[in-house]
Amino acid sequence: MIERVDPRVRRSRAAVIAATLDLIAERGIAATTIEAVADRSTVARTTIYRQWDSQPALILDAIGTMLHTPTDPDTGTLRADLLDLIGGLADALTTSPAAALMPALMDAAERDPAFAALHAREAAQRHEVARAAITRGIDRGELPTGTDPGEVIDMLTGPVFYRRLVSAGAVDRGFAQRVVDHILAAYTPRHTTPDGPAHTSE
Repeated sequence: MIERVDPRVRRSRAAVIAATLDLIAERGIAATTIEAVADRSTVARTTIYRQWDSQPALILDAIGTMLHTPTDPDTGTLRADLLDLIGGLADALTTSPAAALMPALMDAAERDPAFAALHAREAAQRHEVARAAITRGIDRGELPTGTDPGEVIDMLTGPVFYRRLVSAGAVDRGFAQRVVDHILAAYTPRHTTPDGPAHTSE
């Protein structure tokens, strides 16, 4: 049975989300309180609290409406999968409407433990696609047995976020490709030969 949502609930939710995003862009996350959202959206605070139990939950939900969870490319090779995923991340951090909100989002997670916990939970869900791709790569022998998928994700995404948020360099598909190739080269299984030291397999 399909659950029908009251049109008034949809309208009030849309108004709250729009007001929240406007306020984040204007004032930052800390100043985007439930009270400020209620004033901007003209939706009662009690109505807002019925849908979101805290300010961090509302902020993450609002930003989440502008982010798209990546689909699993499953191309048959780890490199192609990662080029798709990391290239998509680079695009999201530069061309997505949410790109301008990312610094504020990360700053709030550093300052507020409740916000950090919610943010970490959301990030873990988004990482599941990359984790699945890396696990397939391990199963195919493209990465060594015992490789930690979470560590690989950190190695891949770290340079992209650093370049976007700290060094302010170009974050494009070309940069994403270089990151993927460097990380895969670092994890490529090595073999020892009778004639000399270990070398990277082709």
